[in-house]
Amino acid sequence: MQYLKHYWININTGTYSSDSNPVEKRHPEAEFPGLDVKIWMHDVDGIDVCLSQVPDGAVINNVIDNVTGKTVVKSLTEQEFNTVATPYFELQQLSGETIGEEGETLKAENEAAATAKYQEAVTALYAL
Repeated sequence: MQYLKHYWININTGTYSSDSNPVEKRHPEAEFPGLDVKIWMHDVDGIDVCLSQVPDGAVINNVIDNVTGKTVVKSLTEQEFNTVATPYFELQQLSGETIGEEGETLKAENEAAATAKYQEAVTALYAL
């Protein structure tokens, strides 16, 4: 399995969208057959960005947007992927537990822990 960070593709322009969140957009599934989006977040500018897995053997070339200077496709190591994925999935677990909690103290503790995990995931994403 291989990992990548990527932006959505604007359906109208056919280019990766790293400066806006167009309504009509798609994942780069044609470019990366077998693409499996695992994480959908926002970059530092609030633009949609995803972390995905692709099958071994897929060719991943880093692509830089000439206008924004952002790397719109970036090959990641498993370790880089996990710096975001681990806290992100822990956040989801904590959020699910928080919804069903009866005790207010435990609920507040889970919400605080979930917030911390979210910040950890965001910080890791921004560092990629």
